[in-house]
Amino acid sequence: MVVLSFKHSFLFVKTRKTAGTSLEVHLGAYCGRDDIVTPITPARPGHRPRNHDGYYNHMASYEIRERQPDFFGRAFKFAFERHPVDKCLSYFAMLRHSLDHKARGNPTEWPDFVDIGVFPVDTGLYAGPDGTLMVDQLYRYEEMDAALSDIVARTGIPNGPLVVREKSGFRKNDIPTFEAVMRDPWARDRIMDAFACTLRHIAY
Repeated sequence: MVVLSFKHSFLFVKTRKTAGTSLEVHLGAYCGRDDIVTPITPARPGHRPRNHDGYYNHMASYEIRERQPDFFGRAFKFAFERHPVDKCLSYFAMLRHSLDHKARGNPTEWPDFVDIGVFPVDTGLYAGPDGTLMVDQLYRYEEMDAALSDIVARTGIPNGPLVVREKSGFRKNDIPTFEAVMRDPWARDRIMDAFACTLRHIAY
């Protein structure tokens, strides 16, 4: 997903398990007729994709720069990240319980998920091939309210809370707690090592 607003001069780069779909719906509502908003699958009520030919869900910043070099240089560019362990727990819960993401071969047990090690590392979406950060601000998911206030101040979009929460509610009793995983050095260290490239840009 991409939201590229000429009207408000901002570019939102979507990462996984950071309320990205909810943010797309929220930000897209303020975009103008000529702005670029990519579709959501499955479609969400109130979300209106437009002008998205050549753009796609989870498009990397450097690809967007190639298509919009002048705008990329002057726009306020931002993305969100999340604590690696919490992000992996949320991702695993989605794979296990979301009807839209269940697939043959997905791990159904947490130790198998950790052992396979296909984690939602998204550094390549907001950093270039050489690892250089390409967004102006990498916000913390855990500080969403403060981040939204800052985005409002920088872009001039109307102030309002993130009231739509998409792709949530999948953490059930069969998903470990964050605290339990942090006490497990095997799982914790395996995840944190996999996110080393992310942790160069945002400390957890």
